[in-house]
Amino acid sequence: MTYREDLVNEINSSASAEGISAREAFFELYLQKLEDSDLIEDYHYLYFEGVGKRNRKLQIDGYAFNEFDKKLTLFIIPPLTYYKKKTLTATESNSLFSRASNFYFDADRVLSEAEESSMGYGLAFDIVNKKMDVAIIETIIITDYIKSDRIDVIDSQIVNNVRVDYKIYDITTMQQIDESEQGKEPVVIDLENEFDSKGIPALAASKTKDYESYLCMIPGKILAQMYDKYQSRLLEGNVRSFLQTRGKVNKGIRNTILNDPEMFFAYNNGIAATVQDLILDKTEDGLVIKGFDSLQIVNGGQTTASLASAWVNDTRHGSRKKIEEIQVPMKISVVDHKVGQELIPNISRFANSQNKVSESDLSSNHPFHVKIEEFSRRLVAPATGGAQFGTYWYYERANGQYRQETYKATVSAKKKFNSQYPKNQMFKKTDLAKYWNIYLGKPHSASAGAQKSFSIFSTWMVPKYDKKPEFVNENFFRKTVALAILFKKSDYIVRHQSWYDSYKANIVAYTLSSIIYRVKEEYKDLDIDYNKIWKNQDLSRAWVKQIQTVSKLMYEHLTSPDRLVENVTEWAKRLNSWEIAREIEYDFHEDFITELKARFEVESNRKYAIKQEKEFREMDATVTVVEYGVDFWKEVLDWGNQEKIWNIQDKSFLKVAINMLKKMPSDKQSIKILQVLDKARLESFPK
Repeated sequence: MTYREDLVNEINSSASAEGISAREAFFELYLQKLEDSDLIEDYHYLYFEGVGKRNRKLQIDGYAFNEFDKKLTLFIIPPLTYYKKKTLTATESNSLFSRASNFYFDADRVLSEAEESSMGYGLAFDIVNKKMDVAIIETIIITDYIKSDRIDVIDSQIVNNVRVDYKIYDITTMQQIDESEQGKEPVVIDLENEFDSKGIPALAASKTKDYESYLCMIPGKILAQMYDKYQSRLLEGNVRSFLQTRGKVNKGIRNTILNDPEMFFAYNNGIAATVQDLILDKTEDGLVIKGFDSLQIVNGGQTTASLASAWVNDTRHGSRKKIEEIQVPMKISVVDHKVGQELIPNISRFANSQNKVSESDLSSNHPFHVKIEEFSRRLVAPATGGAQFGTYWYYERANGQYRQETYKATVSAKKKFNSQYPKNQMFKKTDLAKYWNIYLGKPHSASAGAQKSFSIFSTWMVPKYDKKPEFVNENFFRKTVALAILFKKSDYIVRHQSWYDSYKANIVAYTLSSIIYRVKEEYKDLDIDYNKIWKNQDLSRAWVKQIQTVSKLMYEHLTSPDRLVENVTEWAKRLNSWEIAREIEYDFHEDFITELKARFEVESNRKYAIKQEKEFREMDATVTVVEYGVDFWKEVLDWGNQEKIWNIQDKSFLKVAINMLKKMPSDKQSIKILQVLDKARLESFPK
């Protein structure tokens, strides 16, 4: 089966299963892939057609707003071709780009002509009333056409003091992204052709089997221009998340750029970056960097963003001439993709330690996610619908994992994998964060976009895990799956209501948070039976009726003419929106109440699961200590003595490990012994 046939089948099955148009199914499919590739985040389907000034056509199929880059992305889809192959010409693409950008520039016309209830009205309102700080308009054509060979580089334009960028994601590009090893569109930078640079002199610093590193001084002008062109795509995902949630341009860095550029080197720590490959030239004077393949800045994102901001926004202060005086120290690690998924987050973590980027910002390798992944591969969900075998809920800890499971697999192997791990039972770390934010009474956070929602969830999860890691156990995983079922089934229920027209994700989040919150408030001795949802892998009729009732109330709240923010999707992100929704009164159906479980029983099961997990962890620790062997622990003790890092307690635990042949360490002692080993490794113990 060809890639096109696969795509069409996926569009048709999604449209049929979810009761949406093929156009929306296509949009969701493409945008999910672009989000997985870190190219887009927090996107919204929004189909609008209209007429602007001088009868020019307006059309968009969706949008995304990146507050950090001040970039509003407008998507447009030409008519789908399905199984036919069609070429997208330059003339057609120019027409589509114009329709999309016209929506922004004629937003006042949209407001005057469109109904307040129309999907385009809220976005137009935000544009006209400057609710978004927009510096860049990005117009993107997403299509199953094949882009004409005559369409090459599409230069940006300045229109009414706003930069307009143009991109096309055709079926060939999407196939390349899908089939690439990392599932991403790489950022390949040619310094000479893109930035008129003869290269950057560099020194080789070190080399191991996993990576090699170089040191250089990158001109501030090139760094600013690179960021201006590629924006936050240059920032490693965790650094981007950190900057988005903690502020924008650093005033201190900006002040140095504008007032003391000659002191920039002295005041600034520079940047650290990773690449998959460096384009190097050996000259008589030494190595020269000619380009970067898959450049990611893992430390110094704020330095980079501040330079770019000053380059673009502070020209009246002579910023460009001053930035041309600046040289920024840069450490580059060349890391192969195969080891990069583990190594890059660690490089990011330690490079950022001076700036207090917490473990919550360094996501997928946190033990919490590793443990959830482990449960997802081990725990079989109960068989349903007459099936004779159970299936698994696949947790995708790192982007692209699910796709890579069957990449290059035979047809029969792919079929077997898909039957064991159905695609509709795959969930990502950002999905998990959304489900738990809803459970924790934060539907406004769940509505705030995948990365922000994940960051908010992490501020709850990380300290909880640090204090009691046993809370992540089999019971917790089953409850997580139950929350996933609640969300997915509610999505289906809402979509098929007669009153429904849009804002589904927000309605679902508010509906479930409201039900969970009110059960806790009104039935102190009862609780929702999440284990029953896990066992049935479905919702009861009582749940369906309750969701139907509450979802209509949440829809009316979110779209109320009295709402405090015009744009419904933005209103859903506000805490005061949830505070109002939380007070909306309604009755629970009797059959729903009868399905609630005694709270003491739920709590008893939760505590038992924590106790059991703690025992498992302690037993595993003892096995690990024994597997290392006596000689290893002697080596750890001797190394630490030489480095003078041990305290009396550390030595006593290591001596317990060394004497294991005479007396086995207890499970609790084994936990402490492994903690001493962690301490040694943090101090650079080499094994």
